[in-house]
Amino acid sequence: MKEKNLFNYLESHNIDVPENINLAVISLPSLIDKSVLIQEAKSNNRHANMKFTFSNPQYSGLGDKFEWAKSCVVISYNYFPESSNSHSFRAGDGAIALFASEDHYKPLNKFINKLTNLFNNEGIQSQQFIDSPQHYDRIFFNSSGLGWQGKSTMMLSPGIGPWQLIGNLYTEKRFKDTEKKSFSCGTCNMCQISCPTGALDEEYRLDSNKCLSYWLQSPDIIPEDMRINIGNRFYGCDECLTSCPPGQTKDLNISKTNTVDLKKILTMSNEDLVDKYSWFYIPKRNGDFLKRNALIALANNPDEDALKAIYTLLKSDSEIIRFYAIWAIWKISQFKDIENYYDVDLETSDLVKNEYLRLIK
Repeated sequence: MKEKNLFNYLESHNIDVPENINLAVISLPSLIDKSVLIQEAKSNNRHANMKFTFSNPQYSGLGDKFEWAKSCVVISYNYFPESSNSHSFRAGDGAIALFASEDHYKPLNKFINKLTNLFNNEGIQSQQFIDSPQHYDRIFFNSSGLGWQGKSTMMLSPGIGPWQLIGNLYTEKRFKDTEKKSFSCGTCNMCQISCPTGALDEEYRLDSNKCLSYWLQSPDIIPEDMRINIGNRFYGCDECLTSCPPGQTKDLNISKTNTVDLKKILTMSNEDLVDKYSWFYIPKRNGDFLKRNALIALANNPDEDALKAIYTLLKSDSEIIRFYAIWAIWKISQFKDIENYYDVDLETSDLVKNEYLRLIK
């Protein structure tokens, strides 16, 4: 059967490709398998306690998942930011990383669903993967001609850099491969220099144990050195993205649109928090973890009313909140003052009690 050009096929079916969508085609079977690389990262504990594609590397890293599939359409959606983030906010403010400023997956989902519906209407079998633990989204990216894996481990494209999300659509229809191209970072290591914790010290490998974005999404107790390095970050860290030359505009403006009032976060209900930031990855959809982030950021960037707000949380029903409230008070002030607001003998959580005793020494 003659291979069809994907772009001609879409045009003939009145499917417009938006300017910020790039497409490529990989013929299947591809013999591409990233399972070993994912398992290696897991075996060396570079994944920290992350699940997602690490839960089943043998499947998530497998390129040839379906015997019926003849092609995989790789879809890249770029959300190139118009401004650069800044951590030089006023006291009491927290920062949201640019990559998390809104739900950037919405446009990607909308477009890939349009392709899926087209194939369904044509009686063509297909299977899509977007942000799925069952599919390593960058399996085909290097081979597709869309770009390359950077030293930050992010997928990079000329003129876009790392500001993109990737989806994959397997189809039983055979399309003509797109032109393959060769790219690289060359001698550039700006992402490694910019990383505040050394998580990228080994090029092309990320140590999640040192990644601030990982810890701000983790349900585990955040190590104290990471709490300090978090600074005023409320959600996400994108130093490796903003420092990447292919992803920089010629005019970078400082924007405060990604700031949050940290004290306000602490007073919101968990339900309202999860609803307000519905596109965030929030462990167990529990708003306490966002309040934890806010407590850490407020401790690192307090205003004159910070302590007053934090003291009230010592009576929280959540041990997560009490744990980080105690640390935040220690970080901001002379810790002995806490005895006026908190009685450790009444503490029911060993986790919280041990943190208090560690800090009171």
